[in-house]
Amino acid sequence: MAQQWMSKLGYQWKEEEKGLYIDSHEQEDVVEYRQNVFLPVWQSFECRLRNWKGDDGHLMQEEDSGELLGHCRVVVWFHDESTFYAHDRREVRWIHSTERAVPKPKGEGVSLMVAHFVLADYGWLQSKDGAETARILFKAGKGRYGYFTTNNIIAHANLAMDILEKHFPNDDHILVFDNATTHVKCPDDAPAAHDMTKNPSKTWGAVVTIKDTRGSVMRDTEGKLLKTKVRLADTHLADGSPVFLLSGRPRQSRLV
Repeated sequence: MAQQWMSKLGYQWKEEEKGLYIDSHEQEDVVEYRQNVFLPVWQSFECRLRNWKGDDGHLMQEEDSGELLGHCRVVVWFHDESTFYAHDRREVRWIHSTERAVPKPKGEGVSLMVAHFVLADYGWLQSKDGAETARILFKAGKGRYGYFTTNNIIAHANLAMDILEKHFPNDDHILVFDNATTHVKCPDDAPAAHDMTKNPSKTWGAVVTIKDTRGSVMRDTEGKLLKTKVRLADTHLADGSPVFLLSGRPRQSRLV
């Protein structure tokens, strides 16, 4: 009886829908970047984008703007990362009356991340015959490929640009990435807690990859990257006062 009344009141027994994550969207630095950097830049090339409008349920391309004359069309590729798990399955589905519960593996299982570029104009970023694609598969985690960092983002961008230069030379291309902390890059000698000890020690410092005068990484005879330890760079506190990290000044380590 109670269930019937719940239905009459407009309630349904079902899995709760997931909404948009809003974490950090209104932080001061995020708002500053969005309003004063991202949106003005977008507005500067918006007149050169393809605009789409609906007509009886079908997408139709609007006529070119006069501002496009003498310029290439701008296309914006959005970088997307999706992670799938070995034990992904539907929790709510149609179940026949003859079905019986079966043992299921515990946990989510191993993961596989798929990273790609996509846009409305051309779809997925790939050659017209599909032989070359910007899609990459990444096995994240300790003991696997590690974690998707700035170096992976740069490598993925280079892969995308090679395909765009070869197969889409008549457009101006823009690659858009999520403003995630794992996508940004600090200097190799930037202060980081995992490179510090409470007091000066042999392990203090940042381990960086050695590069030659042209900026290319150097490797040993076995092909492994050559690394060295460098002094952490100086920094500033929130109030602007300087912090000198192990540069010969007395009591400097107490400022960290």
